[in-house]
Amino acid sequence: MAAPQSFYRSLTILQLILLGFSLVTLPLAYALTTALISVDRLTDQGQQAVLDAVQAIQASRTLMEDMTALERHARQYQVLGDEALLEVYGTRRQSLAEALSRMYRLELGTPVWEQLRLLERRETDAYKVLMEQASGSEAVRAVLDEYPALSELARGVFQESTRSVSRAVEAMQAQAVETRQALLWQASALIPAVLVLVVVFTMLIARPLRQLKLSIRALGAGLFDRPIQVTGPHDLVDLGARLDWLRRRLVELERQKVTFLRHISHELKTPLTNIREGADLLSDQVVGRLNEQQAEIVHIVHGNSLQLQRLIEDLISFNVANTAIPVIESSPIHLDELIGELVEQHKLAARSKDVRIELALTGETVNSDREKIRVILDNLFSNAIKFTEEHTSVHVQTGHSSDEVFVEIRDAGPGIADVDRERVFEVFYQGEVRPGGHVRGSGIGLSIAREYAKALDGQLQVMEVEYGASLRLVLPRVGMAPPEKPANDGSEPPREQAGQTAPGAS
Repeated sequence: MAAPQSFYRSLTILQLILLGFSLVTLPLAYALTTALISVDRLTDQGQQAVLDAVQAIQASRTLMEDMTALERHARQYQVLGDEALLEVYGTRRQSLAEALSRMYRLELGTPVWEQLRLLERRETDAYKVLMEQASGSEAVRAVLDEYPALSELARGVFQESTRSVSRAVEAMQAQAVETRQALLWQASALIPAVLVLVVVFTMLIARPLRQLKLSIRALGAGLFDRPIQVTGPHDLVDLGARLDWLRRRLVELERQKVTFLRHISHELKTPLTNIREGADLLSDQVVGRLNEQQAEIVHIVHGNSLQLQRLIEDLISFNVANTAIPVIESSPIHLDELIGELVEQHKLAARSKDVRIELALTGETVNSDREKIRVILDNLFSNAIKFTEEHTSVHVQTGHSSDEVFVEIRDAGPGIADVDRERVFEVFYQGEVRPGGHVRGSGIGLSIAREYAKALDGQLQVMEVEYGASLRLVLPRVGMAPPEKPANDGSEPPREQAGQTAPGAS
């Protein structure tokens, strides 16, 4: 027992998987190769047999019909003496010749071919007499007596062709039965051995992976007080040790993050207030009149202070959304009215890029938190206007399905890069596609929007569109109660969502 355990622990998980696959697939590969060869051979034979049968039966049936029609045309010519009937007879002979040609190409055996040659020769002799002799002559009447024999020859060809096809089908069936029996014996011997190997290696591989899964789930649930230990192949044991180090590191980082966000937002607001007040005093010319260049500089300082204030507010909002218990103040909300207010707020930004805001509103109403919905839509509006091309439009649409309503905002910008689709909702992530302008976003606007959407029992989705980016906020139509615990308290693993190829509104 010690030797197998030692060998098991000396392997890596990759070596264990490769060993298991090798032992399992060898007998299966042998059985599969044998079965494929047998099935291919039977398939080829079956296809050829079916094709020959269809062609033989069709050609011989056509042969019988043509001979019957030729006899009828010949007798009509003998009675009426109309040369046009000979032309019809000649046209029918072409069909007969094609049927004979098809049958010559089939493997029907020497007896069938001899009958075909005899039929072709005797019909050709009869046709020469019809062409050379008068319609009422003795030679023509004698030829007409030959046609029943020709029809009988055609029926014989049909019967012989059917027998030849039946013999080929019987041979193919016998070979199929023989092949099936051989494969069954082979499978009866191999399947039990393969199943035993599969069960053994499944248990050997699944046990340490299950331990890893449970450990990772505990980390995602925020259960950092449980030590992580994995038994099995030595690389998975090492991975378990690294996960335990990660657990301890996460405890430390979580504490540092909360402390950082609390202090940075507070420490930044004090100097910002002084900058804002100083810029306002200069702008109001309290300390004296400003010339044109000085006024321009004051205007730039004032604008950047507003931008900085919004960045700090985003930090505070994200900190609240991510760590505090969301306070839900549910009330009836007319989405058309709220969207109209946001359109007015973003009118100047849209006008600076000559962007039209096109609305397709359906008068939807929800019972939810107005302020949180406003923050979500404000971020979506800001991103759409920021990323859309100049002289284009931003489309805003509302609608409903079942017990949900949605607001969808679509721009005409560069769209969503595949590399960014799963990451744009991450905190501080700046996508590969950046908007124009001098001030970069904070990269947390969409993170805040997603956290608020989750707090409202809704979703923030990225829709598939041909160009640009389209984000949809989906909300339940009915009211909701405040949650009993934080929206992101680590009780469940974070769910990645696709998003726009840009950071959040800033």
